[in-house]
Amino acid sequence: MITIECDGIRDLMVELAAYISENVRAVSAIKTSSIVLDPLKENALDVNKVSAYVKEFLTNKDLSNDFRIEISGEKIIIVSVSGRKVKAEKMDSGLLVCPHCGKITPYEEEMNVHVRTHYLI
Repeated sequence: MITIECDGIRDLMVELAAYISENVRAVSAIKTSSIVLDPLKENALDVNKVSAYVKEFLTNKDLSNDFRIEISGEKIIIVSVSGRKVKAEKMDSGLLVCPHCGKITPYEEEMNVHVRTHYLI
């Protein structure tokens, strides 16, 4: 299993977990400040490959200059180099949108619970 520590980008954890799950054969479990990846096949995860997708995600979000990736064994740590913390993106109306299915809600806790249901097998 690989753990991604997301202290500086907690508000983007759900989106990062979805992005990683779409590109790597693994199930993402979201914890308080980290994402744990469980491979669908035994020993199928490569920490360097996963970190490349994390870097790609940060680049797509224009955050590559504010954060760097450190690898320590099976742990990927996202470190803020600028002291910046990322806030969740909301629609202009203040609604949250599920990155998996498009469900819309104004309640952050409801969205967190909803997104976790996408990871139940």
